[in-house]
Parts: sequence; structure tokens; C-alpha cells
Amino acid sequence: MKDLQFTEIQGRQERLLKQLGSDLLIVPAEIPRSSISKFRQGTNFFYLTGFSEYGAILVLDPASEGELVSLFVRENSEKEQVWDGFTMGVDKTSEVCPADKVRHISEFENFLSGRLQGRRVHYKAVDGHSCNDVIEHAINSQSAEILADGDVFDAIVGMRMIKSPLEVEQMRSAIKITGEAHHACMRAGKHYRQEYQFDAEFEYTGKMQGVMHQAFGTIVAAGNHGTCQHYVENSGPIGEQDLVLLDGGMTWNGYCGDLTRTFPVSGTFSSIQRDLYELVLSAEKAGVEKVAPGIRMIDLHNHSAAILIDGLKEMGLMKGDTQELIESEAYKRIWPGALCHSLGLDVHDPILPAYRKDGDKAIEPGMVITVEPGFYSQAFDPEIPAEFRQIGIRIEDNVLVTEDGYENLSVETVKEIADVEAMVQQGKR
Repeated sequence: MKDLQFTEIQGRQERLLKQLGSDLLIVPAEIPRSSISKFRQGTNFFYLTGFSEYGAILVLDPASEGELVSLFVRENSEKEQVWDGFTMGVDKTSEVCPADKVRHISEFENFLSGRLQGRRVHYKAVDGHSCNDVIEHAINSQSAEILADGDVFDAIVGMRMIKSPLEVEQMRSAIKITGEAHHACMRAGKHYRQEYQFDAEFEYTGKMQGVMHQAFGTIVAAGNHGTCQHYVENSGPIGEQDLVLLDGGMTWNGYCGDLTRTFPVSGTFSSIQRDLYELVLSAEKAGVEKVAPGIRMIDLHNHSAAILIDGLKEMGLMKGDTQELIESEAYKRIWPGALCHSLGLDVHDPILPAYRKDGDKAIEPGMVITVEPGFYSQAFDPEIPAEFRQIGIRIEDNVLVTEDGYENLSVETVKEIADVEAMVQQGKR
């Protein structure tokens, strides 16, 4: 896999070198935000290098004969090894990361001398990076033009949007472990009555399989907490009849999974919970089945929204013409979010404006997106009968756009009512 990744990253660099023309690209790595927190590399830098250590710098220079790709890395001193850990250094990095030349970071200032004269430099600063002043001085003193956005950065986004087979395999692993963590939490329903206990179970399942980072802070929302889109406190009690909305994701080799499941800790949905869950599931499955090249994200969203609205009308929770309710977005008091976002090295992977929810560009083979409708009935909403309030339900799958349709990468993670109830009840025996 390392050889395949090495070759693939080389290909990404070559595509960008062609895009640059006579321009130059500088990409700094991220730096730690705390000296004792686990570091996670910036995703653009990782995409172009496969290098996971902090404080490095990548330079792509198509005008440099024999050294088009330069990588500058740190090498910890003996004192730093005592306090901060270990680095690969120049020699080891040269073996595992594609670059024409790997240098020590101390050579960076001399490297830039005269290289930027009158050129366009594509560069976004990373706050706190030790070489910020060096780069800015070189740009100013050599009359270079700095570009922090534009075609080159759009090219990186465009490349990242379409996943290669190797990238999809990394995502399969992340999504598989994420699904197993969801199953572990469902089976643990018998034992836990605090949100943080499910949070711990979810993270534990990932760590026991070698997951170094979660894709984002896990959401464990019981009862009314499930009506908040981004509830992350995970500190509340769980009632005997509560639903638990769990939204979480693991990473594998940098790539993210992102799945949501909702389950009754009692092992059985109540009548109202069952009806609402079936409606959300219908909207979710319809959204998944609609995924195909040539359809826009807004069309996917509206397709699921129509199914949700029609069901809510049958329950007496909404009134009016379905299309008018979609156009006015009146349904957003019950489902305020969007159906889809891109998934990859970031849990909300960057996407070009033309593809976004209201864009006019159709999705393409190789894209991985989420499908995640929901029902969220706020305690303060007077238009919802009391028995339907304070219920949060979301179901989310990760879907690969294929040449002729889709592949649900999270199909093994249970979501049918009978399967969810059986999974929870397994832990109750």
C-alpha cells in the first residue's frame, strides 16, 4: 500500500506542477495547538505529501531544474526528544515521502533566496508556523505576488473531490470501523445511562482497532438533546425510554467515516418513535437510491425533503403544498440541515462552489458524499403537538458515486427498525 500511495502522491504533485505553469506553490504543514495534544496533519499538506509530522513545508516549483518538489522537515534535538517525541528526519522522510529533495527546515530561508523574484506565489499561511516571517520577507523583498486563493487552490479541491480507488479503500476501512463502533454502542444500551458512557464506548472501539484520530467530536444526544444539530457536550443522563442519536466517525490513514444512527435504549421503539423513525428512514433510503452521476446535490436534497414533508403531512405535523414548502424552506423548522456533504480527508471535505447545495454542477463518479435527513422537534415549537416534541432522529450513510449509480459504503451498519432493535436487545440478554 505504501508503494501505491507513494506513486499516487507523485501523480498529484505532477498534476499541480502542470497547473502552476511558471508559478510556485508553498504549502506549510500544520503545527500543534497544544504541546501535549495528539497532532493531526493539515489535509491539503497530507494529500500532497503523505507526511504526518508538524512544522514541515512543501514547495512545488516547475521552474526549478532537477528539483521540482522540495520538502523541508524538522529533526528534533536531544532535548526535544526528551520532551516532545521523535521525528523521522531528512533521511527517513526521503525513503517514505515523494520529493526530488528532502531538506532540513533550517535550509529553507537560503532555498528561497532569489527564487521568488517577480513570480506569483500561491501560499496560505498557517498560524504560528516558524517560517511565516521567512516566507513573507522573501515574497516582499523579491517583489513576488502572493495568491491565497484562485485556480491552483481550486485545482487541489477539485482533485480531492474525486477519490481514487486507493482513497476509497482507506475510506472503506474508516467507515467499517465506524459502523462497528455504532454496533458496540447499540449493544451497550443495557449498561449505560449517561451520554458520556456511549462516547467512551465509541472511541474505545476505534482505538482497539488502531484508529489514531476520530474524524470529529462524537455527538451522543439523548432525548431532547437529539434536537440540537451539533450537540457535543455528551454530559446528560439517558432516560429509560429515550432515543440516542449518535453521530461519529473514525479515520484511517487520514480518511474519514461519518455515520449517524438513532436507537432506543429500551430496545424497542415507542409507537411515535417508530413512525417518525420509519419516515426518516424512508427519506434517507430514497436519497441514497437517487445518488448517480448527473444529479445535483440540491436535487438529492429536495427529493428526500419531499418524502419527509409528505410523511409529516400525513401525521398532521405539516400543512400545505409540498413543492411550496420546499421552495419556501418552511420544513426547515423540523429539518434545518442539508442532506449531503462531501467526505474524505476532512469530514466536511472541501468542494467547489458549483457543486455545493445550491450549485448547478452535477455530482461525478469518485465523489463520496453523506446522505443524512433528520427529524428534530423542538420543545419550544408550538406547531408540533406535545407528544411529538423533543425527539431527534438522524440516519446517515456514506455513499460513493459510481459510473452507473452508487455504492453505499456503510451498508453493513444496521438501520432497519427490526435490526436496530435486535442489536440493542442483544446486549439486554
